Amino acid sequence: MKRSCLVFCSFLILSAWAQSPEKLTGPYLGQKLPGTTPELFAPGIVASKHASVTISRAGDEIYWSDDHIYVTICKNGVWTKPDALPFTREEGGDGPKLSPDDRKLYFNSDRPRWPGDPRRERVWCAERTAVGWGEPVPLGSEINDEHLHWQVSVDAEGILYFGSERRGSKGRDDVFAAEPRDGGGFAKPLSIDAAVNSEAHEGSPFVAPDGRYLIFLRDSDLWVSFRGKDGRWESARRLETPASAVCPYVSPDERFFFFLKLERDTVGLYWMDASGLGLKGDSKK
Repeated sequence: MKRSCLVFCSFLILSAWAQSPEKLTGPYLGQKLPGTTPELFAPGIVASKHASVTISRAGDEIYWSDDHIYVTICKNGVWTKPDALPFTREEGGDGPKLSPDDRKLYFNSDRPRWPGDPRRERVWCAERTAVGWGEPVPLGSEINDEHLHWQVSVDAEGILYFGSERRGSKGRDDVFAAEPRDGGGFAKPLSIDAAVNSEAHEGSPFVAPDGRYLIFLRDSDLWVSFRGKDGRWESARRLETPASAVCPYVSPDERFFFFLKLERDTVGLYWMDASGLGLKGDSKK
């Protein structure tokens, strides 16, 4: 997207913030907490048309994407105005996801990896430094040299999950998992077995930080698979979430479930109480 468009998007978000109360305090931007009926999350403040949010372990940083990646930080009990991460101001970014230890930020971008590199959706990663986020680098060829799409997710062991129709898919897109290698990089991504993947479209995964469950999109519904005591994924079941829900995300405290809802030409970022989804107390890793 051209710089002028990105600047305009930033102006719209900051203008919406200017119309909100001068100071936002309290958890989750001081928003009224939802019940089991989904509600828009922070309307007029958080806008995202292609990804969910990602939240730090302490709940004091919230990231989302709307052409570039924005962050608001709770400092001394007050949330800062959203600001675009510097490395997304020129090239943009989508689908941010923090690692469970908050040390890495993964996101998608079609920016070239080097001069002359064709633009295509790939996964990039920035690492946290003493003064903020470092410059992002693309993941290795084992991840980025073949097709991948939409949001990625990573667990505490560093295993990366993403949707792809690359070689090894069981049907259309599958959910793939890639284990980290000692010394850096990832092993060859493998399609998760038939407990998760089928001949349908699977993708847009969210994995619990402890690897206990995996939520993913299958065609037009969200499904969940739990990891059994033997370490294997159990047969997935449909998650009782609203129709047209995509981009699942569970807050680090496991209290709330976030998702995008796609309806005709409109997109909304919603959240709801997660207690009725059966994500606690099931199979343990």
